[in-house]
Amino acid sequence: MKAAVLSFKLALGAAIASSALVPAAGPALAQSAGSLLLWPVSPVIEGDQPAAALWLENPGKAPITLQVRVYAWAQQNGENVYAAQNDILGTPPILTIAPGERQLVRLTRLVPPPGVPEKPYRVVVDQIPTADAQTTPGATVTFRMRYSLPLFSYARPEDARKKAPAPPPRLAWRPVSEAGGRFLEIRNSGGGHARLSGVAFSGNGKRSSLNEGLFGYVLPGATMRWPLPEGVDAAGDLEATLNGKAMARIERLPE
Repeated sequence: MKAAVLSFKLALGAAIASSALVPAAGPALAQSAGSLLLWPVSPVIEGDQPAAALWLENPGKAPITLQVRVYAWAQQNGENVYAAQNDILGTPPILTIAPGERQLVRLTRLVPPPGVPEKPYRVVVDQIPTADAQTTPGATVTFRMRYSLPLFSYARPEDARKKAPAPPPRLAWRPVSEAGGRFLEIRNSGGGHARLSGVAFSGNGKRSSLNEGLFGYVLPGATMRWPLPEGVDAAGDLEATLNGKAMARIERLPE
């Protein structure tokens, strides 16, 4: 289980406003006493299950207080959009974890399974500064940490005796030139999300890597864009690791 543990860390520089959420950046290694271990890093609620488990562990030397919230997740006009929702509740919503201890958070579905193959959410865990941290002599800035994880809720399987496979993504890409910049545009017409990593162009014996780690997500029915760095040749094939599995070649859209 520990091999699957990943630590996320982000200084919170903006608050939630008008039901919108400032998205967290990519994963980073835990480096301070305020760090938190979370697993699994991509929880799911199966169609025949009422909830999913999320474990939080405090590896530091001081207690930490956390707030757990779940947001609806969509992608519109090439941007991630987060909104308040009443489908899934994280309990307990506020918790304090002692040093070296762990806590189970249940992500419980309050409504029937979705009518679509997959419905995306985002679990956001905010660290609440303690009173001691607020009043420490000489302290000028208090940083609050935000941890963000994807959560997927699945439809009820047709055969209750069998676990339904996760719906696959169906991707296609094209290069786009707009407003003086070049972009990689990827569309997902499938029923499941695509988690992209190790994205690269290949052709004519050359390989131009865009990112060796996590590149981003494309949700079902969504289209996302990423800037193309200068000097990257987008004339070849686009390859990526999809959802942590084997490298796959992504279909190119006709010009």
